[in-house]
Amino acid sequence: MVLPVAAQSVGPQAASPTVMIHQRVNQSCELVQPAALRDNGKYASLVLPGTDAEIYSSELAKEDFLSYSKEVPKSLVKLARKSGFGVKRGGSNADAPGLVDLNGNGQCPALEDALRTAEMERRDRRVQEQSKVYRPNSDKVTLPSYIHTPATEKKATGVSPTGTNEKVVEGIVVLNIVVDREGKVSRVKVIRSLTPEMDKKAVEGVKTWKFSPSRKDGRPVAVEMNIEVAVHRD
Repeated sequence: MVLPVAAQSVGPQAASPTVMIHQRVNQSCELVQPAALRDNGKYASLVLPGTDAEIYSSELAKEDFLSYSKEVPKSLVKLARKSGFGVKRGGSNADAPGLVDLNGNGQCPALEDALRTAEMERRDRRVQEQSKVYRPNSDKVTLPSYIHTPATEKKATGVSPTGTNEKVVEGIVVLNIVVDREGKVSRVKVIRSLTPEMDKKAVEGVKTWKFSPSRKDGRPVAVEMNIEVAVHRD
């Protein structure tokens, strides 16, 4: 795999329309709460009122979904579906947050307990997803984007992704790396060696690199991949 060099960019946020999150808290009870549906360019996310933390589709169960009114742009609805959210047309709910007794058997918990349960379930799914190391281009996982290091750093390390530096190349080292969800290189292994000296140069240089992290349905995740690194003359 040859590492791409273009970093992703996201434009300024416009006002985000409100949708309703429908999340099961037990077999017969559904919690409905409002959230802003955010357009992040290549993916959509949710933000609850009074918070800054984003909610991604993988934090909801399969039976959970979003309902939206006609005020929500069709392009944003399409982006939400592409990002893995279940989406249904519906009106706004003036009583939200609130509980819906689906079976009419009075088995709904208190609202505060339901909100706490819903948050814990989202958190558990988030932790489970982010504890894994994925392979790019599988399971809807995007490839991380290399963020150019300053010229002074390139000069100091003498390494770069193949084809991105004008110095004379001494050779190519193939490395297996893990890029964590913050875009940092957390592990490096040599897959194809040149010499111990050049291998060491490549490993030490790559450890200083910074990436725009991979994403799975919008959520930053850790990935493992092989990259080709050009080792240059000093």
